[in-house]
Amino acid sequence: MPTRQELTNQLARYTAQLGQQEGVYVTPVPGVYLTRISQPQQAGKRRWRACLAIVVQGSKEITVGQDIYQGTISDYTFTPVDLPVISRVMDATPEKPFLALLIDLDPNVLSEVAAQIKTEPLISTAPQRAMFVGHASEALLESIVRMARLFAEPEHAPFLGPLAIKEVLYRLLQGPDGALIRQLIRAGGKTQAILDAMHRIKSELSEDLNVAELALQAHMSRSAFFKHFNQITSQSPIQYQKRLRLHEARRLMLEEDIGAGSSAYKVGYKSVSQFSREYTRMFGTSPSQDMQLHKLTA
Repeated sequence: MPTRQELTNQLARYTAQLGQQEGVYVTPVPGVYLTRISQPQQAGKRRWRACLAIVVQGSKEITVGQDIYQGTISDYTFTPVDLPVISRVMDATPEKPFLALLIDLDPNVLSEVAAQIKTEPLISTAPQRAMFVGHASEALLESIVRMARLFAEPEHAPFLGPLAIKEVLYRLLQGPDGALIRQLIRAGGKTQAILDAMHRIKSELSEDLNVAELALQAHMSRSAFFKHFNQITSQSPIQYQKRLRLHEARRLMLEEDIGAGSSAYKVGYKSVSQFSREYTRMFGTSPSQDMQLHKLTA
């Protein structure tokens, strides 16, 4: 049986061979991405996608509200919803870049896998943070290595990849932290009600936010809804929507080359000047300056 060190070395080798340039790569396994960064980053505001992310090489720091998480080799983050965070890569060089694998989370697949595992009594009824951080067990690492081997088999990856992802999720949910994570994703309780509200905010990003209606659907009073939403996300529903809107507008501008005004309207802003003010406050530069800088560095 391979040692932990041998497993991490194999994983680094498979992922390093996949991408030789900076950025995010789509791997041959559907729903799995590789991030490669070859120098330390300054802390920046980003939208953390709903995913299971595993650090393969280097280290990273993520700030959610007042909580600071540091991840190094074999550490993972699990979040079932998109979440505005502050993050930075701390340890990376051109010779030994930061590498991380991101596995998109399909709620249906998660529920299917979780249903196969014996349910224990609830550990706690208190709402949990929407981001869970842990250290991969050897069994989980082995399953991730098996999935990564498919990167070199693009003809088989589309069929075998989804099965490999299910094994990864099964090992995660069966591992030392599995009970807490299953509690986070299973239906019922205050945490699930807030996660459902977060999914609705994201899916209706351009719509006006009706907090009273969200609270009603969560079967909570308005004050209780605000309290639990803040406990899980470290922000209010209005702040959460605004940050998601700004991140999505920035993605439209920089990745799809849509103008600032059109991007603002697409995510629900009715005033371009208000959008510009909030964008500058969020990212430290105006929308037009950000687009110009992106074109110069692209």
